[in-house]
Amino acid sequence: MADNQEMVKRSPTQEKCGRVQSAIKMLVLVVLVGWIFIWIMMPTNKYRHVWLRQLLAKTNSTYFGTQGTILMINTSPIILIAALGCVYLHLFKKSNDYSNMERDGQKRKATIWKRPVLVKGPLGIVSGTEFAFLMMFIALLIWSFATYLHNSLVKITRKSAVEDGNKVWEEKLESVALRFGQIGNICLSFLFFPVARGSSVLPLFGLTSESSIKYHIWLGHIVMTLFTSHGICYIIYWAVTNQLSQVH
Repeated sequence: MADNQEMVKRSPTQEKCGRVQSAIKMLVLVVLVGWIFIWIMMPTNKYRHVWLRQLLAKTNSTYFGTQGTILMINTSPIILIAALGCVYLHLFKKSNDYSNMERDGQKRKATIWKRPVLVKGPLGIVSGTEFAFLMMFIALLIWSFATYLHNSLVKITRKSAVEDGNKVWEEKLESVALRFGQIGNICLSFLFFPVARGSSVLPLFGLTSESSIKYHIWLGHIVMTLFTSHGICYIIYWAVTNQLSQVH
């Protein structure tokens, strides 16, 4: 009898909304995986010399030029996810799942993805979902920096350095400085996701802006560290190559 009282009978409209929500989740997952794949491929020569050139040739814009293609690649997937998130949250509210979620709150909190994985540390309490995204982001930074740096350093030879009027270590220093800036741009791209109040993206993954503010803070620290390193390396490079007088 108690079990029957706990069960909530869903109307046909709620059943339909539930199916649409499931479809939206699957579509969001596909788009998210594709977006992550783009980030993974960006540092590679395959992306820069083949895929990007093909995209630039097919999406050349009179008004935006090459920047239009870059903006489309970087922003269109997350804009689509945000739009789908709005629809998902609307259906979620319409199907009265808010009341169901309150009733089953303890069960939802007990799921493995919402259990605390880390309790002590600079990030405080970290859930399974947060930990998974954190590890993926760190892996992305390491992969991007290593790939960018490897692809640029292999092109630097004694001959190429002499042609530029520099020494080999000076060319490598400039390359490292540039890579610090590129990795900083990646962090900057994700900097404001955790603090977007009313975001339709965070709730899709069971996150809130309040619990994600700490990641915004640490991303800010990483951004400042990378851009500071970027600037210091370039200042040293300009100083040893006598280019400081040309910097305006």
